[in-house]
Amino acid sequence: MMAELTAESFEALDGDMFAVTSVEPVQQLRLIEVQRKGKGERMGGSFSLLWQSDNEVVLPQGSYMMKNDTLGEVELFIVPVGQASEGVHYEAVFT
Repeated sequence: MMAELTAESFEALDGDMFAVTSVEPVQQLRLIEVQRKGKGERMGGSFSLLWQSDNEVVLPQGSYMMKNDTLGEVELFIVPVGQASEGVHYEAVFT
């Protein structure tokens, strides 16, 4: 499934919540940006995703199971990239 994911897969989910189900307590992240990066080696080109948490808990970079009502469950490698006024920003890059 991972190879089938494209920027287009996520563009329709902009603003949606993703539950990080592989941590306790479950953390909620809102998808706030889908950015196309160019051709890349994957079908559909490379892209990045940016989420914002709803609290100050910082998850270390790593692979996490995430669940979205539309997409279902997917394991993604995310990296904390900054503190926001309402939470923490996380990024995933697909190349």
